[in-house]
Amino acid sequence: MAMDAQTVAGRLDELQVVDVRYADDWRAGHIDGSANIPEEDLPERVEELDRSRAVVTVCRAGTRSADAAEWLRGQGFDAQSLDGGMLAWKWAGFPITAPVDDVEVDEVVVAEMQALHDEFVAVAMAIEARFGVGVEPTEAQIREFLRERMIDEGRTPEEADAYLAEMGGE
Repeated sequence: MAMDAQTVAGRLDELQVVDVRYADDWRAGHIDGSANIPEEDLPERVEELDRSRAVVTVCRAGTRSADAAEWLRGQGFDAQSLDGGMLAWKWAGFPITAPVDDVEVDEVVVAEMQALHDEFVAVAMAIEARFGVGVEPTEAQIREFLRERMIDEGRTPEEADAYLAEMGGE
């Protein structure tokens, strides 16, 4: 038995939503007010649920939550799974809660990652310009290209060779 996202959204105040994914998945994004009880923990934690209220189980796509709802029905609960899981919830446009206050942003790391990304894109585009669209150069050709690029950017041939040696490969 499954309940669609629209029905769940309309009945959130009366349902117990139990997210049966792992804690890391739940922390990454979940339905506001849902309890996180991973499927394999249900037998030990079933008493945390209110037997007088209907339960809707949820996972990523609906498979684990369907199994969990079936198990809960066997324990006497009025239980259904969210049809399509968190994917269906998201596709329906309903909000997903994540504890953004737990995320610490290191601006230096963000800037370094952005610079690394920009350099990667620049190198990829330069390789495409050099060898052509859809052409797959050999590792030796790429290594020679990178060596020339590093020398053009001010590294000595020895520095470029040492860097490429660290990368491994041929």
